[in-house]
Amino acid sequence: MGTLQMSRVGWTYGQSGRPCFRAEVFPGRCVLKGVKAMFLRATRLQTPPDKVNDSIQNFEANVLKNLRAAPGNQGAILLVNRETGAGEGITYWESAKALAASEAIGTQSRTQTTKAVPGSQIVNVERAELMIMDRAAPPQAGSSVRMVSVNGDPDKLDAAIVNIRNQVLPLLKAQKGYRATIASVDRQSGRLTVSTVWDTKADLDASESKMAGPRAEAAKAAGAGPGDVQVELFETAVVEISAAVAQTAAKA
Repeated sequence: MGTLQMSRVGWTYGQSGRPCFRAEVFPGRCVLKGVKAMFLRATRLQTPPDKVNDSIQNFEANVLKNLRAAPGNQGAILLVNRETGAGEGITYWESAKALAASEAIGTQSRTQTTKAVPGSQIVNVERAELMIMDRAAPPQAGSSVRMVSVNGDPDKLDAAIVNIRNQVLPLLKAQKGYRATIASVDRQSGRLTVSTVWDTKADLDASESKMAGPRAEAAKAAGAGPGDVQVELFETAVVEISAAVAQTAAKA
């Protein structure tokens, strides 16, 4: 895998005059020159629960093999729910151009997966810009993940990211077993996805009562109502990522 280092991103003000946390130059939006944005593609897979191990083995043996040779790839993570059979394969890319150029590889991997794992189906494929990558500990297989997906207003995504960084992240970092927060946005659809990673399922469960309220406020900042928020639980089954994705946030 590559070892592209992504500079830490700070606060700046875009042409709109709003404070923002961005890592790319977008006309009329936030500006941070000299820092690259990272992008991701998330493929939602539904597998029979008794075939989850087969799905993991296929991801390790075939999907990762295809990705390693792809220009601009920064690695991949596979999340699974062993009870429901739901899974999410997330691939990271050093730029929007690299993501776009990899679409054929993505199609090939999805086709191969449905053939290799009987009963598996591709539910959807989403593409997004990485906005927050905060790590208190390195990525690790076996960790527990709470994924929150919000269908919001495209024009309010920056406000939601500000809310998460200022209000939600400090609370998360204070919780036992906290490992990471990864937030991404799709500026066309208004989709905001925030995944928090925990040492154990017990740590994840214990944090829920503290985070439900702040989560609702962040969704509101994104222009979403209660019915626009989905919360899912996963296990990190496979991790193979570059230094740019694996970097641990510096301690304050």
